[in-house]
Amino acid sequence: MQLPLFPLQIYLLPGGVSKLRIFEPRYTRLVKLAMASSDGFGLCMKDDTNLCHFGTRAIITDFEKLPDGLLGITVKGIEKFVINRHWKEDDGLRFGDITMLTNWTPADIKFVDRDISNSLKALFDEYPEHAAQYPIPDYNDMTWVCQRWLELLPLETNQKQWFMSRSDHRAALSFLHNVIDEQLKKDL
Repeated sequence: MQLPLFPLQIYLLPGGVSKLRIFEPRYTRLVKLAMASSDGFGLCMKDDTNLCHFGTRAIITDFEKLPDGLLGITVKGIEKFVINRHWKEDDGLRFGDITMLTNWTPADIKFVDRDISNSLKALFDEYPEHAAQYPIPDYNDMTWVCQRWLELLPLETNQKQWFMSRSDHRAALSFLHNVIDEQLKKDL
């Protein structure tokens, strides 16, 4: 599959939602291409000047004219992919030949994982502007909870890419237990 690529430092996983400002002509073209096709576009990270291997296919769910006159779009992550090869066209818009990866399977929350889910809920309660992007949060799906935490935490690009390469949420869950359980101990 070929998709136009939008390289950003935003880390968006399947089910994630983000708002983007569009101001460059090449990305206006990307929006037009994504709106004309049900395939959307590829959101991928950059490591210094190079594109990272893993990204997320995103679709545009809403758009608006921003107060500064620019185009604002709301995007939702659909599925992960790996970039096999990529190229840049004359206007600077990148395209990639990609292979879709299997999304993490939803997983019921276990009793021992409730602090991770509850901490995310507390964070969303504290920052309602972020929570507003998720009108129906799924705090009972550990996969959904792990993906939202990974999007929010200030991780290095290589760490984010490593988590994207995993076939399920277990590595992320183990990592989150280390981070959140340690913070909870400090708070006591």
